[in-house]
Amino acid sequence: MIRTRGNTDQLPAADRAVIERERVRFVLALGRAMHRYGTPAHRLEEALAIVCRELSLQAEVLSTPTFLTVRFGDPAELRTSMMRVTPPELDLAKLAKLDALADAVGDREIDPVAGLEQIAAIEQAPRAWGLVPETITAALTPAAVTVFFGGGVRDIAAAATVGLVIGVLAIVTRARAPAARAFELLGAFVAAFGAGAIAGTLGGVHPSIVTIAALIALLPGLTLTTAMTELATRNLVSGTARLMGAFVILLELGIGVALGERLSAELFTIAAATPVTLPAWSVWVAFLVASLGMVVVCQAERRAVGWILLAALVGFAGAREGTELLGGELGVLVGAFALGIFANLYARGLDRPQQVVLVPAMILLVPGSLGFRGISSLLDRDTLTGIETTFAMFVVAMAIVAGLLIANAVVSPRRVM
Repeated sequence: MIRTRGNTDQLPAADRAVIERERVRFVLALGRAMHRYGTPAHRLEEALAIVCRELSLQAEVLSTPTFLTVRFGDPAELRTSMMRVTPPELDLAKLAKLDALADAVGDREIDPVAGLEQIAAIEQAPRAWGLVPETITAALTPAAVTVFFGGGVRDIAAAATVGLVIGVLAIVTRARAPAARAFELLGAFVAAFGAGAIAGTLGGVHPSIVTIAALIALLPGLTLTTAMTELATRNLVSGTARLMGAFVILLELGIGVALGERLSAELFTIAAATPVTLPAWSVWVAFLVASLGMVVVCQAERRAVGWILLAALVGFAGAREGTELLGGELGVLVGAFALGIFANLYARGLDRPQQVVLVPAMILLVPGSLGFRGISSLLDRDTLTGIETTFAMFVVAMAIVAGLLIANAVVSPRRVM
């Protein structure tokens, strides 16, 4: 990440102390911002360690999903900075700018004081994709995902409608902390009740397919996969905390769906819908729409859209081929391996963070829907199906992690980020 070193040994002690304080402030601000925009613990710790080393700072870093600790100085004279950080919001455009800023400070193109000002400017800048694209994505992404789950035209329209309502709800609750904490529960209730209401009023709709598709943005599949990656890389504290966070979200979604389904069943008579088969080309249209949706969800840079679509195609095609060879649960390993190789080559060739293309494409592979189905089965007292589906969720998540780890061993990205 950083490539040059600075030496202040020849300066007076007072000047060295001032410079060191500026560098420490920069490192802390950089760490908080990188954490805020979705950097996993193992990458954040490695990146900050490199930044500190290249700024001639002795430091140890510990990151968890809601806490960041950095200890500076000689082991006999440690100074510890502990920061409570908010749960991350995925913003790959700002994360890429922070990575470039860290390189510039390390290369002495700008000093840490100017770096602090730029970090503040990055944090205060508007998101790469505003409210209008986010709202459109909230409708189009569930519609595309419905195709993957075997839904018909009416299911697609219903999922788009319910997804749009949930997207508006997300925008409304974002500014209010108490409402934001209950968003998963409220969103799950709206998804299940809306799906049931549409099925009972219009007919020809599969409520279960519409519910899962409408909840696709709320499912913690990426969180689960990140947790498994952190556990596999021996970041046990962060991985365990993130894993439990994913389970809590799944439980909230399960309870919200149960309430929505119960209320809709009381108010509407839902008839069984006839299965509808869409043409084969519809899968590729849905793939394109879903991939573009992930670009907006991850707030990726506009200049990276083409690379992200290509990465998503590599992962999606690899997963389909892997499924033919290894089955549905292990086949995703092939997709993750192919995606990891592509992302590492992207990072090596363009000297940019691999996360820019890796994260949006990987979301299409993560097993969030399996976890939701497992929790729903357990709440319905279908214990055997619930345990089986939940176990399959862990197998898929670990297969993705294994594919990415093997890809890193075969082709190094040459970058921490």
